[in-house]
Amino acid sequence: MPRPGTRARIAHFGGGHELGTVVAVREGGRVLDVRDESGATREFVLNPATARFLAAGSAQGERLELLAEEGG
Repeated sequence: MPRPGTRARIAHFGGGHELGTVVAVREGGRVLDVRDESGATREFVLNPATARFLAAGSAQGERLELLAEEGG
C-alpha cells in the first residue's frame, strides 16, 4: 500500500520518465497525489482492470510506477 513519501517514477507515453513522490493517498489507496520534478502535483487513479495507476483525466497515457523503498 503506497503512503506519503513513497518514491515513484512517472512514465510518459513515448518512453520518457521523471521521478516523483507520493504526497497524499485517498479513497483507500485508489487515488494518489504525486509531486513531480517540477513541483507540480498530479493525480493518479488505480485502474482496476490493469492494477496500474494512470494519470487522472489525461489522454497522454502517463503511468505511475511505485519504487521499492530502501531497506525493504
